[in-house]
Amino acid sequence: MFLVEERRNGQRRAEIYMRPDGLFEGRIYRQTSESATDAIRAKEGFEICGVTETLPRVETLVDEELGL
Repeated sequence: MFLVEERRNGQRRAEIYMRPDGLFEGRIYRQTSESATDAIRAKEGFEICGVTETLPRVETLVDEELGL
């Protein structure tokens, strides 16, 4: 997968990926602590907010989830 974009809003962040099948996937992460161990755990424990065919649509979904 290819990281296209990363967005933040307070303690929440999101990453948008282009998948090998050409679809775009938005992942929402919740940051609970600044420690390296917690950051690794948070990276593993993401929520998928959407998989779409177009980048603008997944950007809209990510923005809505982050409250932007």
